[in-house]
Amino acid sequence: MPLSKMVKDPKSSGVSLRRHAWRLPLRYKLALPTLVLMLGVVIFVLFTTFSVFHEMTVKYKEARLQAVAEIFAETLKIPMAVEDQSSLRAYIQLLAEQTGADEVCLRRADGEKISAGRSGTTHFSDISYAQDFFGVKKVGEGVYASVVPILSEKEILGQLIIVFSRGDFERELRELFIEKFFISFLLVTLVAFAIAGFTWLAMKPLTALQKTARNILAGDLEARADIHSADEIQELGEAFNKVVSRLVQSFEHLRARTQALEESEEKYRSIVNNVSDIIFSITPEGELLILNRGFSGYSREEILAEGLPLFFSMHAPGEAQKFQDALETIMRTKKPVEHLSTQQFHRLHHAEIYYQTNLTPVVDYEGSLRLIQGVMRDVTDLRHVEMMKETLVRDVAHELKTPTAKFIMTLPWLEKQMENNSEKEKFMPIIKMLSENADRLMRTISSIMDLSKVESGMSDIRKQEIDLNEVLRLVVDDMRPLIEQHHLKLETRLSSGPLKMLGDPDMLYRVFVNLITNAAKFTPDGSITVTSSLRGNDLCAEVTDTGIGIEPENLQKIFEAFFQKTPSTLGIGVGLTISKEIVALHEGEIWAESGGAGQGSIFRVIFPSYPMSGK
Repeated sequence: MPLSKMVKDPKSSGVSLRRHAWRLPLRYKLALPTLVLMLGVVIFVLFTTFSVFHEMTVKYKEARLQAVAEIFAETLKIPMAVEDQSSLRAYIQLLAEQTGADEVCLRRADGEKISAGRSGTTHFSDISYAQDFFGVKKVGEGVYASVVPILSEKEILGQLIIVFSRGDFERELRELFIEKFFISFLLVTLVAFAIAGFTWLAMKPLTALQKTARNILAGDLEARADIHSADEIQELGEAFNKVVSRLVQSFEHLRARTQALEESEEKYRSIVNNVSDIIFSITPEGELLILNRGFSGYSREEILAEGLPLFFSMHAPGEAQKFQDALETIMRTKKPVEHLSTQQFHRLHHAEIYYQTNLTPVVDYEGSLRLIQGVMRDVTDLRHVEMMKETLVRDVAHELKTPTAKFIMTLPWLEKQMENNSEKEKFMPIIKMLSENADRLMRTISSIMDLSKVESGMSDIRKQEIDLNEVLRLVVDDMRPLIEQHHLKLETRLSSGPLKMLGDPDMLYRVFVNLITNAAKFTPDGSITVTSSLRGNDLCAEVTDTGIGIEPENLQKIFEAFFQKTPSTLGIGVGLTISKEIVALHEGEIWAESGGAGQGSIFRVIFPSYPMSGK
């Protein structure tokens, strides 16, 4: 999907704009913990205060009642001594009303009991104490009694008992606690709301910033945050607006580039789909990724679905192995393979189709192979023309070879016949000239036939694991007598270790014979040096001479068929052409280097190495 469409449609941008179903605002996250903490503190303080105040008040009341009881006990001595019943009852009733006791009881020594209490209170008639008890004692649940003996000259006249409970007092304290707690809760709640309000005011600029961000994500690229808080948040908003402006500017550039890329891609797709060549891509794992059209009677979809197995099965017997070897060579050397000729059969027409393929590796910045890009061209018509030409050349060469051979065979007989002829001296130079030109014609015919075979692929090449140094040693040993006849030195500087490769030893022998012969042909004096070395993953062999050299403009032409530096040069100029074709069959390269005329030349050959057996 184009980038512009992705921005207009928020659902396709990969950013979720949906709000959460439920969330707690930040101001409440600050206010609620404050409310809970303050309420806890208030409850703890009130509860502690209530407990301490309760205990202090109870002790104070007990001490007060005890003091009052002791005072009234002194007052009751005289009425008890004279047995003034009315006065005793009046004093007891007065004591009950003034002290706020639940009940006041006077018990004589003989056990007679006089009691009085407040209206609406419960009387405790079943309370009994030992005659010698003095003090405050718990007599029931929440009920206490203060007992004071009434003494007259060390004689116990009776006991004054004041009974009181904590119920009313505790009820008052609870009511007071609840009242204070309610007031504290209101104050704490007001503080929490105040915190929430202040937090909301502080967070309002961030809320505006959040709203602006949502609008931008929704597609409103003109939205900006308008914040005037005169603090760090305002600086953040200004920085946010600058970042958004730059992003929008970058997006506009990206959108323009994307549109241009889409147009270019459309043009490229149209060109690729309509081109007559077959374009494909293969991964190092053997997966067929890209294919612009079908071929050999198969549709594009069929080939992509079946992959390389179907691709290989289209080839004629033996041709698929050539293609697979080329792929393995690229994976091993990461170098292109050009002009790979293969033959296939059309599924529907059952006709032979010839393709010429160029395979190019696609390597990343780390040097790893990412893809193998291939371009196949249908050269069937051209192949048929070349086959007709090659057939014609072979037939003509063959037809010329037979009479030429007969002519060469006749010349020795003619020379022998002329030995007794009186005009021998006159005709012998002519016979010698005929013999030399016949030999030259035979070599020309043989060279033409050899070149035709190599170019047409008819030469039988049989690759095997060989040591390039062994081939070079054999060539040097065989060529040394010929080189010495030219009064030249033939030197070797071969690598100390073996140079393993896959190749046809006979074909490679012919390459280096041609190179050394060519060097001897253009070296009047001096030496020829054959060297070999291992350069990275490649094997390098060089033939260096001290001859007449090669002009820069001729460094490429010398490998063209029938090219001769001078018309008087021996041969017809196909030796280097044949050598180049043989090197190409071995997936290698050959080129010449020279500093110019009179500075000698170097012919350098590069082959891919082959792992040694057992390693």
